[in-house]
Amino acid sequence: MTNTEKLHIEIEKQVAAGFSNPEIRQNLLSQQFTTEEIDAAFKQSSVSAANGNKAGKIGFLSLLISIYFIFNGLMKMSKYPSGSGMHTWGIILLLAGVAGGIWKVADMVRK
Repeated sequence: MTNTEKLHIEIEKQVAAGFSNPEIRQNLLSQQFTTEEIDAAFKQSSVSAANGNKAGKIGFLSLLISIYFIFNGLMKMSKYPSGSGMHTWGIILLLAGVAGGIWKVADMVRK
């Protein structure tokens, strides 16, 4: 088995384990592979594109969760009287949803 084949197998294992591309590169460097070998293996494989798409899906999912928090908070605020514990919980959910949504949108735009 050649070094390139070993690299491809190792990259696929680490992607399956949930490591990001920079973490994979660092792990491979610690295993005595050269930077050139690692770069060539990433260019030849579709792992880098798949790993990037995975992050996009996770970002979209967390944005949906933020929308759920906002909706749930608004429903609790409209259902329960002002000053009750559930109304306060609705405000907390609303604030968490808005903050999480802003954070995630900013993170997605930055990438």
